[in-house]
Amino acid sequence: MLKISRLTDYGLLAAVYLARNPGQVAAAREIAEFYHLPIPAVTKVMKILHQAGVISSQRGVGGGYVFEGDADVVTLGALIEALEGPWDLTECETYDDLGHATCAIRIACPSRRFMFGINRAIKGAFEQVTLADLARGGMPVPIIDKQQLAAREAAS
Repeated sequence: MLKISRLTDYGLLAAVYLARNPGQVAAAREIAEFYHLPIPAVTKVMKILHQAGVISSQRGVGGGYVFEGDADVVTLGALIEALEGPWDLTECETYDDLGHATCAIRIACPSRRFMFGINRAIKGAFEQVTLADLARGGMPVPIIDKQQLAAREAAS
């Protein structure tokens, strides 16, 4: 069953915290205390987000982590992939380091075509939600509506 890990959940919370305070340095302890989370777990996800290039780190006294990017560009899909690694709903859509499918019955599988579409739809949904959407705390406007809105604004 598709389930986001607890560490990924913590990582999303930490990313939202930093996105709500762009350019401000925050220690892992500060974020952990804000959400009442274990400090070691928050420290771990902060390192992962830093290694993925989502956030920056500053060393020394007053050091910590900072979000300096564009929260409208960072997607929920990118955050989940940074925290969980590459993922797919089924093995038939997963490939090894050499680019070979990991599923042994992939060619003969009767549900592969349907699962492929479902996998793409779910991953696509994660790509429609941005870090800015998460930071605002509201449901995002679907991309189709965002494009229509942009077209209307351009026509005005």
